[in-house]
Amino acid sequence: MQADYLVVGGGLTAASAIEGIRSHDASGSIVILSRENHAPYHRPPLSKGLWFGKETLEGLSVHEDGWYLEQRAQLHRRREVVELDPEQRRAWDDRGEVVEYGELLLATGAWPRRLEVEGSELDGIHYFRGLEDYLKLEDDIRHLQHVLVVGGGFIGLELAAALRHAGKDVTLVYPTEYPLHRVLPRDLGLFVADKYRQEGVEVVSNETIAGFQRQGGELIAFTASRNEILTQLIVVGAGVVPQTDLADAAGLEIGNGIEVDEYGRTSDRHVWAAGDVAEFPSPVLGRRMRVEHWDHAREHGRAVGANMAGANVPYTHLPMFYSDFFDLGWEAVGECESGLDVHPVWREPFREGVVFYLLDDVIRGALLWNVWGAVDGARELIRQGRHTTAAEREALAASLGAATGAAPGA
Repeated sequence: MQADYLVVGGGLTAASAIEGIRSHDASGSIVILSRENHAPYHRPPLSKGLWFGKETLEGLSVHEDGWYLEQRAQLHRRREVVELDPEQRRAWDDRGEVVEYGELLLATGAWPRRLEVEGSELDGIHYFRGLEDYLKLEDDIRHLQHVLVVGGGFIGLELAAALRHAGKDVTLVYPTEYPLHRVLPRDLGLFVADKYRQEGVEVVSNETIAGFQRQGGELIAFTASRNEILTQLIVVGAGVVPQTDLADAAGLEIGNGIEVDEYGRTSDRHVWAAGDVAEFPSPVLGRRMRVEHWDHAREHGRAVGANMAGANVPYTHLPMFYSDFFDLGWEAVGECESGLDVHPVWREPFREGVVFYLLDDVIRGALLWNVWGAVDGARELIRQGRHTTAAEREALAASLGAATGAAPGA
């Protein structure tokens, strides 16, 4: 098989890359090799909207199957690429078939981080990432009442809220003082933990899992402080690991992901990488970063696909991310890291407001807490890169929130 453009991966990044390619090359042949059982779909609803009835399985697809035919893109599902030869520009899949390519995009994404403790692969322990994981979890909880969720990141928090909404008793365990400790300032993080307790979730902070054991029809989680948690099912949301194995074996440069330049090109001029797996330079923030969120997957995939087809336009997008915890919802953009200085401007403490993340009084990120429609305005403030006073930030927060207010129904 031959392809002008070979895309390895079957997620949103891959689908967006096809859009980018076709925006600059209407006729070049495209082949997509995906290990997924499904055509590219949106992941956020798997831990959010599907559980609350806001979205449906039918609405997950990025494009209808016929779209790939219209784009003259051959989508091959359940095909794993196992070896690359960048020098000869060849790729081998798990069926032994060889694809010769002109340009190659690695959109291999990330896998859930596995717990390296005894019993971590027992039946009844779910590692959550894709559609198959959602379908299995939804089926498994039908006749169960108690679920243990391990992890205080986005997936752990979202699934704890979803499972509680589904009527399950939920225990949430995480190793830090408060959830999302890398993103939220301490007082806001502690508020979120209390919010979960108010919603009926048993929250256990500053605790790690040391091992698991099955006892009849139940599971026991042993903690590092010698406590035991008895449950019927366990969901682990301990972060993800970028899938760099293929690139590493091919001799490409690897850092915190596959290293790419501002165009998405790797250390090989005919190999590109985009989305969760790629470590890219952000000209606005002046640093290299790897982003695992939906907005970046869409925009980076589209930009790198276009560059593969000759656009030659640097990627300058500032990715945003978002989440929902019960009746709390938020969007964020830029460098939102709790290690930076923060300046919260609350319309209602911990319920509605803007949290600015600062480095030497320069706005590096903005967390829009129950404030909506303000992402573009926040992006512009970050792009300006200017020093701000506390009074200026108060006024800027008001300007971001004045036209938006709280989310409907929040």
